Amino acid sequence: MDSTFLSPKVAAPDSGFEAALQKARRGEIDLDSAVALFEGAVRKERMLRLFAEASKVRDENLGRTLALSAHIHMVTSCEVSPACKYCSLSSEIASIQDERAKLPKESLIEAVQYATTRGVQSIVLVGGTNAKGSDAEVREVVETVRSVSDVELGLDVGPSLSEETIHWLKGRNAGTVYCSIETSDPALFRRAKPGDSLEGRIRFDRMLERHGMHHGNVVMNGLGSARDLLSSILFLQSFRHLTYLYISTFRPVRGTPYAKKRPASLTTSLKALAIARFVFPKVHLGLAEVEVEDPGSAARTSSQLTAGGGNTFAGILIYRNRRVDYLDQIRREAREAGFSAE
Repeated sequence: MDSTFLSPKVAAPDSGFEAALQKARRGEIDLDSAVALFEGAVRKERMLRLFAEASKVRDENLGRTLALSAHIHMVTSCEVSPACKYCSLSSEIASIQDERAKLPKESLIEAVQYATTRGVQSIVLVGGTNAKGSDAEVREVVETVRSVSDVELGLDVGPSLSEETIHWLKGRNAGTVYCSIETSDPALFRRAKPGDSLEGRIRFDRMLERHGMHHGNVVMNGLGSARDLLSSILFLQSFRHLTYLYISTFRPVRGTPYAKKRPASLTTSLKALAIARFVFPKVHLGLAEVEVEDPGSAARTSSQLTAGGGNTFAGILIYRNRRVDYLDQIRREAREAGFSAE
């Protein structure tokens, strides 16, 4: 049984689960009711009921048309030191570190051309964090993309951009900026990300809020307990312009400080995704697509849709040394589930 369940031996009473579900449907979910839903859904029939209710909320607010995107890694180098303990950049194995090497300009252009030819609606440019700032580097990257495509862009380079560059991005059809907290618990954050700053990331996200910038976030299942995960999801309620929220599922990477840490449960991630749907009815939700640390993560379309996820999926993931394309699979699974995929 999933070791991250809060009370793995005893399911919550039916009355407690049903009361929490009704409260969630009214948009009144808090940590206690989120915990009751998570614990109560230890039984398969209740988990499927949780998923069904979350899917209703998704359909009511976002409909059943999916948007497809591509994620291109890495457009900037990561300067976090020491590197995050779960990340391939912290691996002692050079070939694994190299999976997140920065893309040359020519490879970036090729990646954008491939993704747009395949018909994605948007591209997220993913890079590393530089606390000293990456304004000039990011502007050059965006201008390079704009030399070959006017596709909608998102930027995911952590808290590395100034307010001036945020304004600059708005004028170049780059309307979404990601800055992930991974966890809202300061102790868990310091343990997993000793070279990074939770306060700095939250401060950056609040700056995006002040400027009305759409932004995305990621929380990680596996850094702490399921309660910690749910608390991190609820923490993000204060961000009115949150547009995308993804849940990553920890998988150990060879050679990293967390190489022997137990993998997180996909079931836990899906249950947290369903609960997040009640918290964020109109936000695009899903499981984070991190092909290097969690191969095949972008192919879990059916399970995400069942749990209330959607409506944006990354069907193409491009790194310096690999390219995976799940677009045809996502479109097929979407049709089979009664969705359309643009």
